[in-house]
Amino acid sequence: MGTGAAAVVRIPVPGTNGLAVEIRPRGWVPKTGSTSTLFIQDLSGKRHLRLDFGYNVKTSSINYHWNQKGTHGNFGLSDHATVGRGGASAYQAAKYFKYLGRTLLVVGAVLDGVSIVRATNPLRRTVQVVTAWTAAGIGCRSVGAGGAWVGTLIEPGLGTAAGAGVGCLIGGVGGYFFGENVGGDVYDWGEGTLFKPVPETQAP
Repeated sequence: MGTGAAAVVRIPVPGTNGLAVEIRPRGWVPKTGSTSTLFIQDLSGKRHLRLDFGYNVKTSSINYHWNQKGTHGNFGLSDHATVGRGGASAYQAAKYFKYLGRTLLVVGAVLDGVSIVRATNPLRRTVQVVTAWTAAGIGCRSVGAGGAWVGTLIEPGLGTAAGAGVGCLIGGVGGYFFGENVGGDVYDWGEGTLFKPVPETQAP
């Protein structure tokens, strides 16, 4: 969960009025699929900055470039602005991580399911797993948001996405193990604590 969270978690970008980093499009998508792999967009997909590969009307050539609508004020990037080698690498990385990340999530879910079945105390392990996955998602979003903010200061667009990804990875992994430990401690506390009933008294 910790390492694959960025494939499904929407990582907010602070100070952008609802924009977030994702690797899947929102809103209308052509039947042939989107030619972009990295998206900084609002919930509707109408405001977006997306990393695209294809024909660029500004340069009259095929290249890697940004397509944007309503985000110039946030990142200072014009529509069809070209990107260098770093942009091409980011495009390919997002393309493959879209599938790799989801695979990691499935593998993680299966392994955690097996750990519950094989645990000497399945209920305790279930509490640990649920808490761990919840904390991983929260960690990915919160630390990822901080990374997106720092990345934007360094290089709007590519830096935003890179910071969000690195932050999500750190927050997701850290959140998973933190949640796992907390879940186990809370279960142990609840199991080992005896609650004495309050004596009944007659109403006046």
